[in-house]
This record gives sequence, C-alpha cells and structure tokens, in this order.
Amino acid sequence: MIRKVVVSIICGLSSMVLFAQGIDLERLNKAFTQKDWLAFVDCFPKSFTEFMEVYGYDTVTGAKPMYDVAYEHIKFLFSDNRILESENLDKLLQLTYGSYWDADAPSYLGLEINCILIQHPAMFSKYLEDKPDMVVKDFFKCAIATPHPEPENSDYYEELMDTIRLYENYSSKIAKLFRIAHEELMDEWCE
Repeated sequence: MIRKVVVSIICGLSSMVLFAQGIDLERLNKAFTQKDWLAFVDCFPKSFTEFMEVYGYDTVTGAKPMYDVAYEHIKFLFSDNRILESENLDKLLQLTYGSYWDADAPSYLGLEINCILIQHPAMFSKYLEDKPDMVVKDFFKCAIATPHPEPENSDYYEELMDTIRLYENYSSKIAKLFRIAHEELMDEWCE
C-alpha cells in the first residue's frame, strides 16, 4: 500500500514538472488517441531534453511517463506528410539539437528521421543548406545513430554511405556535413 502511494506521488510530481516545462501529457495523449496530428505536434516535446523527460528511461529513476508509448507516438508523428513542411522540419531540427544515442525512444526517432532523409534527399539538401552546421550535424547524428556500429550491422553502414553519396548529387555542403556527422559519431563510439 505504501509503495502504491509513493509511486502515485512520484508520478504526480513528474507530471507537474513536465507540465511546468510546457508539456501537457494529458493533452498530448488526448491528441494521440483522437489522431489529431496537428494538436499532437503542437504538444510534442520541443527539445531533446524534454523528449527524454517524456519518453526516455533513466537507470536510476526508471521509465519516464510516456516511455511505454514512445514507439506509437513517434510513428504517429511521422505518419503525416505534413512532417515535411518547413515549420515542422524546424521543430525536428530543434528537437534533435544536442541529441545523443540511447535505446528505445531516441532510437525510434532516429530511425524515422533516417527514413525521410533517404526518401527526400533533394528536399532535405535544399532545406538544410542555410541551417547552422552544428544543427545539421546533430540532425544527421540522430538519424544515423541506430544501430550501433558493430560488425553485424555492416550492411546498414554500407547503405548509409550510399545515402551520403546520394546527397552529393544535391549539395556538396550537406553531403560533407552528413559525412562529418558520421565520422564524429564513429569517434564518439570508439571512445
């Protein structure tokens, strides 16, 4: 009984903190349940820190409030072609700035970004051309951080190099940033 009360208090405090950071979990969940994509995007975390506070997992405190629905929520975020509109891409850039690899939610996010990068190289090359290099590199790092660079994932990394070469057809600057992001990620994992 005491354990249930403590868990309820902790969950309640977590929800209050998230609401104080501008994330209304009830509204986010309602938008998802009603399949209201615009309301969902409006409620979705705006930074990677917020994203991890909503969907992440902490080895000390455990699962964050929406950890168990992270996959479904992220799939829904990318389910509408409006994600490719400039204002929504701006939100994705902001979300991925300062991101890092972690299992589960960041991995799901990265895989979805990777898919749209592969499907729309011309559009992304144009869109990213005037963005700050560091922001673009973090966006690419988020997209390519999954799976880890291990021998059994070598096919993935060969495909990644093909994608980078594809971007060379549209923008040498963006292809170069893509390549640098990959190299930096590999260096980080080797440390």
